[in-house]
Amino acid sequence: MSKDPLFSKSIKKQTLAEQMAEVVQQSILSGELESGAALPTEPELAEQFGVSRAVVRDATRILMARGLVEVQHGRGVFVTEPQNAAFGEALLLALQRADATVWDVEQFEQLLFPEVVALAAKSASDDEIAGIQRLVETYCEVIVDFYTTWWGKAAPPDAQAQVTDAFRQVMIAICDATHNQVVQQLARPLLNLHNLRAWADAEGDTLDSAVAAESRVMYQLVDAIAGRDPGEARGIVKRLFELPHEAVDAMRKTPVGEIPSIPIPRPCG
Repeated sequence: MSKDPLFSKSIKKQTLAEQMAEVVQQSILSGELESGAALPTEPELAEQFGVSRAVVRDATRILMARGLVEVQHGRGVFVTEPQNAAFGEALLLALQRADATVWDVEQFEQLLFPEVVALAAKSASDDEIAGIQRLVETYCEVIVDFYTTWWGKAAPPDAQAQVTDAFRQVMIAICDATHNQVVQQLARPLLNLHNLRAWADAEGDTLDSAVAAESRVMYQLVDAIAGRDPGEARGIVKRLFELPHEAVDAMRKTPVGEIPSIPIPRPCG
């Protein structure tokens, strides 16, 4: 008496185009074909793989659908850059459709970033720490220019973008210093979710005190990593991430991607 088969579906055989796409994909993922590298011409690929040019075109379409190559008309087929930016945009859109708030992003950062800094404190080289230090100095220079120009006035989007970009460069360098590939790949799209905050002006607050408060936070991050004590670094970042309930309430009411207006002055840190 024969038994019914355990699996009712047979294994789907790959077409020649799918097999070719897999071989090229592995070359890209291994780094043999780097970002920006040109693939051989269609006739050359057909000869190398022993297939027709129609198969080469089908394989190219498969690789394009996976975001691994792009066709530049008149020039050829080139390996794309990693799709971090596209992923970040898709993630933001998904969160907006889910009615996510700034607090969702902040809360996730509170969970993740102390561990990132702790790992950086354990893994960063001296050169990487020096690089983070330089980026923090650049960020502080940007903050000085920003506050000097826009103190007491509404800053335009391009000026806000300069501050945000300088901040992200510091955070990306810290993530790179973890030497963890997942952290490195996720850093850029996740940081694209982070935005500025609009704190209320403190009575007697000055441009110098505002700059000092911003700088103090950033240099504490550098010190946390340079100390090479993961536990201490983790604790420092957790303290830096503590927020008054007024800030949390404002973030909960602000859609992701927008700047929360917080009705109290920024803590001194």
